[in-house]
Amino acid sequence: MDPREAATVVLMRDADGGFEVFLQRRVPTMAFAAGMTVFPGGARDPGDPHLAATAVREVHEETGVVLVADALVPWSRWVTPEGEPRRYDTLFFVAALPAGEEPAARGTEMDVVAWMQPAAALAAYDRGELAMMPPTVITLRELDEYAGVEAVLAGAPLRTLDPVRPRILDDDEGIRIELPGGEVFQ
Repeated sequence: MDPREAATVVLMRDADGGFEVFLQRRVPTMAFAAGMTVFPGGARDPGDPHLAATAVREVHEETGVVLVADALVPWSRWVTPEGEPRRYDTLFFVAALPAGEEPAARGTEMDVVAWMQPAAALAAYDRGELAMMPPTVITLRELDEYAGVEAVLAGAPLRTLDPVRPRILDDDEGIRIELPGGEVFQ
């Protein structure tokens, strides 16, 4: 099955000691990524003229935040491994939270939302308090190398958008995800 185009947005805001990202937990009844802590986003609709439009629409539907496409900066591109029943070719964007906007869980897809510094989110993941898929973990690791929102936005255009294509490992050790560099996620 060919992957469906999708967009994800890392909403960021400056905070004491650095910056925070907006995370939301998908309800356990979702068909894809149930119970996972993710950034807002979703699949491209036929009426979306481009992926930035998908990102703007999805962020508004899920959080109520109004973004403009020009405020989105591409960060990375992830493709769901072959063999998964639902596959996506997802462009990750970074964006500063617009002044006067405050995201909240909207609709029925999310049950918990939080602002967290990347290092704090990663520590919660390491402790088993947050479930995350590899693209979220890797994105948080990458963002943790930056001092603030402006630094992330300045660094984003220097990044490559070559697709990251993890693969599924299924052997006597169980089912795992292997990233192109060899890192394996349980």
